[in-house]
Amino acid sequence: MHESEPASDVPKTGTLANRTFIGLLVAQFLAAFNDQAIHAAAMFYAINTQALTERSAISLMPILFYAPWAIFCTVAGWLADRYPKRSALIFWKLAEVGITLVALAGFYLGRHGEPTLGPWIVLATVFLMGTHSAFFVPAKYGVMPEILPPHLLSKGNGLLESLSFLAVILGTVSGGVLSYLFLGNEVVIGVILVGLAIVGAVASFLIQKMPAANPTRPFPKFVYGPIVGNVKQLFADPALRLAAQGIAFFTFVVAFMRAAVYMLGESQNPRWDELKTSVVVGTVALGIGLGSPAAGFLSGKRVELRLVLLGAVGMIVALIGAASFIDRVPTLVCCIVAIGAFTGFYIVPLFTLLQHKAPKEKKGEMIAASNAVNIVGAISASLLFFVVVLAAQSFGLAPEVTDRTPVASGELTVLELQHGRPVYFEVTTAEGKIVNGGARPDREHTVGFRDIVKDVFESKTTDAILELHKTVSVKPNGQQVDVSKFTTAGVTHFDLVPAGMTPTTDYDNRELPKYLFFGAAAMTCGILLLLVRPILRLRSSV
Repeated sequence: MHESEPASDVPKTGTLANRTFIGLLVAQFLAAFNDQAIHAAAMFYAINTQALTERSAISLMPILFYAPWAIFCTVAGWLADRYPKRSALIFWKLAEVGITLVALAGFYLGRHGEPTLGPWIVLATVFLMGTHSAFFVPAKYGVMPEILPPHLLSKGNGLLESLSFLAVILGTVSGGVLSYLFLGNEVVIGVILVGLAIVGAVASFLIQKMPAANPTRPFPKFVYGPIVGNVKQLFADPALRLAAQGIAFFTFVVAFMRAAVYMLGESQNPRWDELKTSVVVGTVALGIGLGSPAAGFLSGKRVELRLVLLGAVGMIVALIGAASFIDRVPTLVCCIVAIGAFTGFYIVPLFTLLQHKAPKEKKGEMIAASNAVNIVGAISASLLFFVVVLAAQSFGLAPEVTDRTPVASGELTVLELQHGRPVYFEVTTAEGKIVNGGARPDREHTVGFRDIVKDVFESKTTDAILELHKTVSVKPNGQQVDVSKFTTAGVTHFDLVPAGMTPTTDYDNRELPKYLFFGAAAMTCGILLLLVRPILRLRSSV
């Protein structure tokens, strides 16, 4: 980015069908898609290559993605106001191409000679995409009042949020589906992401040139100094404080609910595969994609804050429904879609309020300051999720498995995987006896596998769980292992660990997602009580 870009005002037409807005929508859609696709694909890749356990991967992903929002919030806001926002949008779309190329390299190395380094390179791209978003988002939201007149802001934000969350749906689901389809050949995932990043970068050039909001603004003497003043200014204004608090809770509840649904998939007997888990996670965004444009339409030419209250009440009811019917997947999915739809009603007026009330010369900085507050919500959600899971296991709500029995000790001679998880094994004991477990489907292809078997895996006593998907046969290379098993809800679980190693403690987490959903409903009640009074005060002034 540079200062010499010619400044020309962007004409604000009376319609959303203008080149600049369309270019922004396409660029944002593909940015959000790649954010979530890399997020999901990196998580499943880390699990399938055993770089991380399921619990660690679920907890770590939001921290990797949102940490840059806190680290770079001041610089992101300064750049969004100091330089033309078109320059910022183009620069970060081009950076996205580079980040996806790094992901492609990680996928390649992980399957071609560097099985330890490759997954961590891919995980690093989650942090890099978080950095990309930390700089892209202030420019994206800050540019909206510059390209749309005030009476179109609510409708424009509704459409922007609708397409953004449609991208979240497709990105989240696609990350899991692509991991499911290209297990062992994840390079294809990298190629797809690079291609989409290039298309998004091209779309960003459709945005017309515009002047910088504050071109003489000096770089802050202390990088993190201005964020304190910006947050104070944000919270000094009642309207901006309401928007910042409400959006931060939105970020919190989305991160918490995503972790809860991932835990739901991992706690099933048998576990859900990447496809099913990703589809259920994506239904939240499907609901938001339906609710956001409806909120924009109902708002008309003003910021309709009563929709925030309606959205919060609807979220509470839908969360209680999801917790109550968590064992009935079709009903659960309907409740999750409803959660998303009411979240759309909740969030669109708050984003519009932030854009409308932020000072023109500091819109980028105010949005970046709001993002800094959001980080508190996102990281708090990850930490709370970790603490709740730990507490549930400590106090018996997710009881420890105590009926583990030894099966065999000896050389692991056969190991077969199904989408990254073992489904069949054979161990030859010192006496020459062959002990096996699981059900053995037909092989389709062979890939490499690390010698040490770390993770718990499961297989059903019938072939029903193994009817779908491809099977991978690996060469254990004479690994000496101890095998033990336990049974939960009719499913036999086997632990294979290096000889002499104690298996990781296992817990029955089947009831835990229900408590997580009820907890989310209680927290939403709290935010409703916090926001109702300021909303009623401000409703007549915006």
